Amino acid sequence: MRGRKKSEDTRAAILRCAAEVFSQRPYHEVLTDEISGRLKMGKGTLYRYFSSKEELYFATLIDGLQGMQEALDAVLSPRLSLDRTIAALTRTIIGYFWQRRDFFVLLHRHETKFDPSERVEWEQRRENVVARVADRIAAELGHTRIDPRLAVEMLFGMIRSACLYRDDAAHPDDLARLVTRTFLGGVRAGVRARAPRPAAVAKRVVGGKR
Repeated sequence: MRGRKKSEDTRAAILRCAAEVFSQRPYHEVLTDEISGRLKMGKGTLYRYFSSKEELYFATLIDGLQGMQEALDAVLSPRLSLDRTIAALTRTIIGYFWQRRDFFVLLHRHETKFDPSERVEWEQRRENVVARVADRIAAELGHTRIDPRLAVEMLFGMIRSACLYRDDAAHPDDLARLVTRTFLGGVRAGVRARAPRPAAVAKRVVGGKR
């Protein structure tokens, strides 16, 4: 038994089931017995793949984050305008976590406890998204008072707040539109004018300065 080769299909099935269970109830209420029971496997088999509930939980987080990264890669198309890029990004992240509220809360509570190698991988993936969106902002809006990278972090903060503090009656598409509209309006408000305002030009003309 000890030498039996592990199956990637079995590991993936455990992660899918665990993610479903962990997303339905708080972490402390979840028992590994329930997960193994749903999978119709012995606890010994489950513990061959994951030595503890905590290890299984963090593995579901990493697996879920990889899935979210793939979803984000699909919407970060260079062919989309900035408005559509931000809208798609916001809608994708909010939609991804909509049915995973406990999962989302625990992710941000325990993100710093990732295994070092897993944390490096996640940070690299996150950095890739931040850089790509920041480049889009810089390319379309040019020089602004707000650093594009900081703007992206602000966007992520708005999305995080929407997921954490949303009303039970809220709809994901409505929240995504609200975040997108608020973010883009705020970013555009920070654009430095490249030409004088019409009123200022008229004033100078009347005053004989042109």
